[in-house]
Amino acid sequence: MIDKETDGLLQGTIAHLCKVSLATVNRHITSKNYKPIDRSIHRNQRYSISDSRKIVTHLTSKNKYSILKKKFAFYNFKGGTGKTSLCFQIAAHMALMGYNVLVIDADPQGHLSTSCGFPNDDSFLTLYDFLIKKVPFSEIKRNICEGLDCIPSNLSLTRLEMELNQLPKREERFIIELAEVEKKYDFIFIDTNPTISLLNRNVIVFSDVINIICETQPYSLNGLKLLIEDLNRFYSHMSMSLCELNIIPNKYEDRTSSSAEAMTALREYYRSYIKEDYAVRRSEDINTAAKLGKPLAFFAKKNSIALADIIELLQYFLEKYTIKII
Repeated sequence: MIDKETDGLLQGTIAHLCKVSLATVNRHITSKNYKPIDRSIHRNQRYSISDSRKIVTHLTSKNKYSILKKKFAFYNFKGGTGKTSLCFQIAAHMALMGYNVLVIDADPQGHLSTSCGFPNDDSFLTLYDFLIKKVPFSEIKRNICEGLDCIPSNLSLTRLEMELNQLPKREERFIIELAEVEKKYDFIFIDTNPTISLLNRNVIVFSDVINIICETQPYSLNGLKLLIEDLNRFYSHMSMSLCELNIIPNKYEDRTSSSAEAMTALREYYRSYIKEDYAVRRSEDINTAAKLGKPLAFFAKKNSIALADIIELLQYFLEKYTIKII
């Protein structure tokens, strides 16, 4: 889990996040007299989460940008695609970029909550308590680190489906109950459960963007076709226009023919939904991050392909969903 006292960013990682030179980072740190967490280490000095956010905010001119779309679902009704890992990584790194982020675990299995440091039990409140029992948001959310809050999940969420089904506007409870909450955050990221459920329908209606995480394997493409057909039917039923979709190829292996074939098919049939020439490559760093409950930027080496892919996806989102204020 994230340690608020000892975790932070190296100068090189800050440069990578901001797309600036290491010298630029060093000059700013020196001019503002930021102190590293451990002053006894002269090489690879690490700066606190709070100071890192300040440094990144300055170097990226974050405050000069307006956010166009803020609510993102990570979705697939097939399990094992890696959506939880990507949701956690994007949310955590967006917080490190200086944004105020809420991440919501909408999966009763609670894997995202585990990555955020929650125990595997029912000792904390969840969406069930917020949506059904009307417990105030301030009592539900938990702070993970500066800039990152979480609504966690546990098995109590399995009771939510039946309760939602008995409520008016049952597909719109997220919109209704989170209307004030969303005003408090720059971005909201939601990890969904791998089913076609009423809870997921709420997430879909609430979200501005649906990130469909797709393994680069042939059988995953068959499920992708069914998923998009289901989304189109549901939006039509709700008399809504289909929201923006991003298909994010995941677990790509450039040495396997199956991954290459899957990417070729994605470019042929879903070109408008994917980032050109991009896939998240299979990497043990992603698994390590899940076990540690930490963003890659806290521990990955400079040459980590996982960190490079997450930062590229992060920058893609910022370029696409923010606009510079003139």
